[in-house]
Amino acid sequence: MGIAKNLLLGWAAGAAGTAAMGAYWKGVAKVNPDLAYTEGGGTEPTINRVAKRAMQQAGVKSPSRQAREVGGQVVHWGYGTHWGAIAGLSRAAGMPLTWGGGLLFGAGLWALGDLWMLYKMGLARHPKEYPMSVHVASLGAHLAYGVGVWAAMEAMAKATGENRRMRRAA
Repeated sequence: MGIAKNLLLGWAAGAAGTAAMGAYWKGVAKVNPDLAYTEGGGTEPTINRVAKRAMQQAGVKSPSRQAREVGGQVVHWGYGTHWGAIAGLSRAAGMPLTWGGGLLFGAGLWALGDLWMLYKMGLARHPKEYPMSVHVASLGAHLAYGVGVWAAMEAMAKATGENRRMRRAA
């Protein structure tokens, strides 16, 4: 499978991982609604605040709540499919994602995005200032994403017969 096909496979797997993360957060919201929006602190989802910041940088002075919600979904799905595409490129380079690799991939994105990037963007307090329950919930969401990317990539590769070809080439 060439680079373009693996890129597309990764993009689709990123969408599946993003959907898995969304389902995870819906489950968390049912069990503990307070955890669903506190990964960066505040009263609306962190991803909506990321979208608000982007819209303000683009010149929208005061984006409406609806615009922030739509923008949050664009950011969420764009970020998730972007990282899935990177996993697809990794697969094209001969380093397919494994089950454990999916967990590490998700954990790495949690550390990069939630612990470092949101803090550096001024959208979250320092990670030390949050209770462990917030970190655990957010890590769980990213683990769901990583495993979702892996499972989708495996299923799609199996459906196209690519797993057998990769094993024979190795």
